Amino acid sequence: MLQQISRNEAPKSIHPIRNVRVEGRRTSVRLEPEFWAGLNELLEEEKVSLDQFCDYVQRRKGQASFSSTMRAQILEYFRRR
Repeated sequence: MLQQISRNEAPKSIHPIRNVRVEGRRTSVRLEPEFWAGLNELLEEEKVSLDQFCDYVQRRKGQASFSSTMRAQILEYFRRR
């Protein structure tokens, strides 16, 4: 199945960057397009702003990178649904 998907889709090498605020500080986050799409859906469903979500991620990141923690939180949100 994965081979079929990869044959039909062009590789997505460009990872969009967005400026966000984390605890009031401006920074940039780079995620794959699929994660941005999932994040937009999550924000809309939960009625929270991107900056609020970033504050939430910051409180949970520990030693991991911010973008990795964002991916994990987005994935966890959709796994719980």
